[in-house]
Amino acid sequence: MSENCIHVLVIEGDPAVACFIREMLAPQQRPSFDLFAVESLADGLQHLAGGLIDLVIMDLVLPEGTGLQNLARLRAQAPEVPILVFTAAEDEQLAFQALREGAQDYLVKNETTRTMLVRAIRFAIERKRGEDTRSRLAAIVESSLDAIIGMSLEGLIVSWNPGAERLFGYRFEEVIGRCISMLAPPDYADEVPGFLERLKRGEPIKEFETLRLTKDRQPIHVAANLSPIKNSLGKTMGASMIARNIEERIQAQQEREALLRQLQTTLAQLKTLSGLLPICACCKKIRDDQGYWTTVDVYVREHSLAEFTHGICPDCAANYRAALPKKRL
Repeated sequence: MSENCIHVLVIEGDPAVACFIREMLAPQQRPSFDLFAVESLADGLQHLAGGLIDLVIMDLVLPEGTGLQNLARLRAQAPEVPILVFTAAEDEQLAFQALREGAQDYLVKNETTRTMLVRAIRFAIERKRGEDTRSRLAAIVESSLDAIIGMSLEGLIVSWNPGAERLFGYRFEEVIGRCISMLAPPDYADEVPGFLERLKRGEPIKEFETLRLTKDRQPIHVAANLSPIKNSLGKTMGASMIARNIEERIQAQQEREALLRQLQTTLAQLKTLSGLLPICACCKKIRDDQGYWTTVDVYVREHSLAEFTHGICPDCAANYRAALPKKRL
């Protein structure tokens, strides 16, 4: 739909009524209406399959039958298209049933003026947009892996999505109407009540990390944020909390901190050699702290983390071979 033209499909068994609708909408300049009229539900469904229809005006009396089953068939094929029921039956109960079945409005033919029809069409399209937006938001909340919890400003739980069930283990009926502080560990300084007071004053709340308890009383670290829920006048009526599990990140952080402490302890215990070392100029032994003479490898091993492997250098190997007795031929 463009802002200047609304594409309307009229499903009406009486061609004279379809012409009447066309005449009522013809003088409209902004937006204008592009009408396509059919006389049966089957033709209407076929035309809807091609798309480009912004709204349907339909009678409940069609060649396929009479009643709300026609509305139900139309809704099943094109749930995203708003529908106006335009019928001769002035039946209040039928009107309520049509609205419950998904119609956006119910108009009686001999009581409808051009102004009423134009207003009903525009309102129907806007209401349908609002319904679709709410449906998408509801689907996002239902499918979210994060816990999304609705609360009153007193902290009472009013909504609880499947993500909250998975994270905390409670079913919706187990938490509805209870205080959000039920998730806080005993003797724990729960931040949420204070944050709710700040929301009442219009203060923003940054994301915070906290500790909560699951249904089986297991502590779990979560990252959470609180947002105000406002009415149409902008007044804060409640709050929404989104919480996600950060237990793995906290455990990894604790493991890194433990490794760092272990490394610091090891470095503190590391022995180093420094200062003057008393060494024999002849045999190359070193005098230790107790006054005993010991070999270099033993002394270094006891005063550092170094280890020795023993071999023979090329010069010593040559001298060793020269000192061996020669075999007689």
